[in-house]
Amino acid sequence: REIVELICAPKIHANQVAYLNILIREYLDSRVSLFPDKSAKPKHHYLLHYPDLILKFGPLIRLWTLHFESKHTYFKQCARKLRNFKSLGSTLAERSRVMEDIIRGTLPHIDDETHGRLVESLSAMGLREADDMMYIREDDIKDLLSIVDCRKLLHKFSNRGKASFIAKGHQDLSQILTLTPVSELETTVQSPMIPAGNSNWTTSFGVPLEKCRASLRRKLNEKEKPDISDRRHMVRMMVDEMRQHCLNPTLSQCAFIAKGIIEKYPNSLQDRTEEGEKMGSGHYTLCQQLKSRVDNLNRNNTLARLRKERRPAVTPAATADNSEPARKCAKTDSYGCINWQPIVLPEGETKESLLHKKEELKLIFSHEGQRGAYRARVAELMETTFETQRRNINMLPAMQELIKEWPFLFQKRFLLDHYNQLTGIELDARLRESMESKGKRVMTFFQSQLLCWGKEVRTVLANLAKEPELDPCLAVVLTMMAFFHEKEDALFILADLTTTQADAETQLSLPRTPRIILLGDSILSAKQWMLALEGKVFITPTNLQMDFTSALAVLFGSHYAFNIDYQPEAASTLDFIQRFLFRINTEFSKCTAKFQTSKKTNKMVQRKQVSLNPHVAAFIRDFTEFDWQNF
Repeated sequence: REIVELICAPKIHANQVAYLNILIREYLDSRVSLFPDKSAKPKHHYLLHYPDLILKFGPLIRLWTLHFESKHTYFKQCARKLRNFKSLGSTLAERSRVMEDIIRGTLPHIDDETHGRLVESLSAMGLREADDMMYIREDDIKDLLSIVDCRKLLHKFSNRGKASFIAKGHQDLSQILTLTPVSELETTVQSPMIPAGNSNWTTSFGVPLEKCRASLRRKLNEKEKPDISDRRHMVRMMVDEMRQHCLNPTLSQCAFIAKGIIEKYPNSLQDRTEEGEKMGSGHYTLCQQLKSRVDNLNRNNTLARLRKERRPAVTPAATADNSEPARKCAKTDSYGCINWQPIVLPEGETKESLLHKKEELKLIFSHEGQRGAYRARVAELMETTFETQRRNINMLPAMQELIKEWPFLFQKRFLLDHYNQLTGIELDARLRESMESKGKRVMTFFQSQLLCWGKEVRTVLANLAKEPELDPCLAVVLTMMAFFHEKEDALFILADLTTTQADAETQLSLPRTPRIILLGDSILSAKQWMLALEGKVFITPTNLQMDFTSALAVLFGSHYAFNIDYQPEAASTLDFIQRFLFRINTEFSKCTAKFQTSKKTNKMVQRKQVSLNPHVAAFIRDFTEFDWQNF
């Protein structure tokens, strides 16, 4: 510590320099004695020269300019301003070394000191682009270079046209110089080689079938799915044709083209489930393949990239606001609902009569409690008052208020009946049908390819093998959560078998989004469950709940019935359950959160908004294309 303080001191006496010399030698001697097998590094040897340098030049802190740290700071600023993290090293090298390379190529004989002074002088004059050299005169740099060298350098820039320079493969060098201030990097540089084209070129674009393989053309004509290799070849051919009109088509342009192609060849190229149902918009996968190919071809062409405005940083206030995501009201029919808000009242009913029936339901519950659910009159009233229920729910009241108004709605039977009227799907029956036809096949898909999966999936499969009597629905959900790298507590909370509703609300940390509270020693052995919403337990264990399949149906149905978005920490699993098990293939995602906790850093980050979860789409595609002949 004394050595550092003396070396970095702004003022130092000659006697202190002698003392510094003694300290340095003692430090090196002690290091040799403590680590005899370790040879001294250059930085240790340099310490011996510090006393002499101080006596000759004064305090070293005045000489050190921290060039490395300064350059590192500049690089970080460049990276943030450029918003381009593909081949970042190459991009930063272009930004920092281009001007030096141009000067070196023109005047290779000048020494490093002259070269450095020349770059600094040009920067001080305000030089930012290659075209700015036309404003530099011989008198401006004659003090740094000889007359001949001055004229060589100026002649190089004056005769160096953009087209010829780009033709030599230096399109980036003609536009971007190391002297550009970081604040100027936000301005998008337009490449002169990008074809202007017609902005409406996408409307007339079609698949270049003449350039595609014969096997692909045959599959398209026969309305069959093409092979993976043929599809990739088609994507490459399409992108090559698209780049004839625009070097960097936007995502919206790729989506427009993909949509048109899918409409022309739906049976061959459309995103579909195993049952042949359209998945999402139907063109999401092809759109992503086109855009990924475009980005890949432009990875080394910084001028063809389209810059976006920098996103605002995630502020603590935004993080705090997102910690308890507000429940948003879904758009009509946007999530597969066919009766989101009924317009026509039941035959023979008025709003006043429905309110009377609502009060009758509340009266029955106050006298009989949950036992009232067995009465046929209650089932009739719940079905009749569906319009009033939806009107109340769509006003987004707190759950505590809603349960007071509709106490029977928070029971498994009537919650699933409400979902049936809302979407036209019998949730429990649909889930059991899917598990019967797909449950074992999903587990076979994973178990037959153990070496293809990560540690999380293999661990879950090993634990499931020890429980032969396990509910197959629970096995599938746990496996998929491991596959999507989502934690189990994103959907489940484990509690003791004796836990009551009051215990759960006071002793457990219950989030706002829906959770299944499993009662037992472990998730695998739990036989009873409760449903928690907004930090409160609303469905308690009864004999009517039955198995885990019923619990999952209630959990999923609560998201639709109460207009709750999917929680980001379990968005992939819930989207898988929706599209694969319940076969509800909406065009958009039900997870609209703008922020989520990063799985790698555990920090709050902005969440990318997509219409179709790419991980779910990839799994369904791989599952459908898997070779099932030997199983």
